[in-house]
Amino acid sequence: MNVNVSSKNAGGLWFPAISIIVAALVFHLNLDSRIPGLILIMLGSVLAGFEIFRAIVLPANSAIANGNVWVLTSLLLIFIIAPAVRIITNAELPPVFAALNPDTNVNQVNSLAAIAIFATILGSRAKSHSFYRLPSAESTSISSEDRPSVPLSIVILIFWSFLYIYWAFSQGNPVAAIFGSRNTQQLFGIVKSNGYLVDSLYGALGVSTAWLAYAVKVRNRPLILKISIACLLFLIPSILQGDRSKFIFYLLVISIILTAWNRKIPRRYILLAAILIPLLVVAPRIYRETDVKVSNLGSNAFSASNLAETFTKEDTAMAPTLSILINNLGTNIHPQYGLSYLNLVAKPIPRSLWPGKPIEFDTQIMRIIFPKYAAAGVGFAFSAISEPLVNFGIAGVIGFFILLGVVNKRLLDRMRFSPSAYSIFLNAWIAGFMFVLIRGNLTVDFQRAVFPLLSGLAVLRLQEIREKRRGRV
Repeated sequence: MNVNVSSKNAGGLWFPAISIIVAALVFHLNLDSRIPGLILIMLGSVLAGFEIFRAIVLPANSAIANGNVWVLTSLLLIFIIAPAVRIITNAELPPVFAALNPDTNVNQVNSLAAIAIFATILGSRAKSHSFYRLPSAESTSISSEDRPSVPLSIVILIFWSFLYIYWAFSQGNPVAAIFGSRNTQQLFGIVKSNGYLVDSLYGALGVSTAWLAYAVKVRNRPLILKISIACLLFLIPSILQGDRSKFIFYLLVISIILTAWNRKIPRRYILLAAILIPLLVVAPRIYRETDVKVSNLGSNAFSASNLAETFTKEDTAMAPTLSILINNLGTNIHPQYGLSYLNLVAKPIPRSLWPGKPIEFDTQIMRIIFPKYAAAGVGFAFSAISEPLVNFGIAGVIGFFILLGVVNKRLLDRMRFSPSAYSIFLNAWIAGFMFVLIRGNLTVDFQRAVFPLLSGLAVLRLQEIREKRRGRV
């Protein structure tokens, strides 16, 4: 992907570029004082806040369609808000982390977080060689090339649905497998290690969201309503299981498609979303960890203690786990030089067909740092910074987040200036995936997006290829 810099844009690149160099020096010097890292992360948070605010107020696309907004928001949640809430509430770290002295590398963690912020902004400010035309009446009209392939949609929906039902019945209790809470599934011994089967339901969601993108493109309100309901039905299992990382991701994708290239979202919808955030984020954690009844989830989700615990428990403790990982770099954890990314290719292939399939990055790290928890099937996240850091060091972190900034900006521009069902669909899935990615890792979490992406792109592209062939005849 070629990028250049215009004279108008150049000034906006110098500050993040210089800040990256300074943060890299602070990381490598490993100073005893925490002040340099704190200054860098605060500067990064101010600049990130400005970028997010600008995306909200500018008369362009809805801010939620901007993948870089979700990258920056996630970094702020993990490395600014969560530590701040822990300090304000005087909450102690979970014992499993506190025992491994995560405070020894605070300066380096803050430096890495600052690098991730500055690199994302740097990538988002680079200007692409590609020039997209403004939407015309022709580009926003109904086109048969935009319409997903009906026969292929039916075939893929049946295929993924069959796989999911097969997995549910293979567990001995299909009702508990599909509709049971996490505690219920543990009680019945539901096995969810076969990721390609467990997540097969969301391959079907990919087809539905492709049709939703088409309905939004042609502005067919009745079709939008019907397909939106169908898409939401696919989220029921993850909602009932309290699996926030899945249903928030998929709900975000649906929301991004619905807003598409709309310039603004009505304020009443923004207010409603703000009210629903505790229900979406806090309530599922209470539901899966306690015996609180469903009828009491709403009131419990808005309690101050439960809101604070969302930022002080293991779910948002990526800064401490990243610090612990840094403690092991060069001793127990050695550079992988890109080997972990082989799992991107291996991910969709069942281990039964490839017994030597590479082990996921987080699983490798868990076995080294938290062997007892890894043996019990428990996993902790180390943030998206960890994988490029272990593979290529500080250069890997810089390159990874610059790439995210460039790709998200390019996808947003394509949807904005050359709107199509394809561009709406692709931008929504990649932008929504950013919220999941920053908390975890690319090779671990990509499975949640790869099946829906491949399925949706297949039904969109097949119809386009057929129409182009007909045009040549």
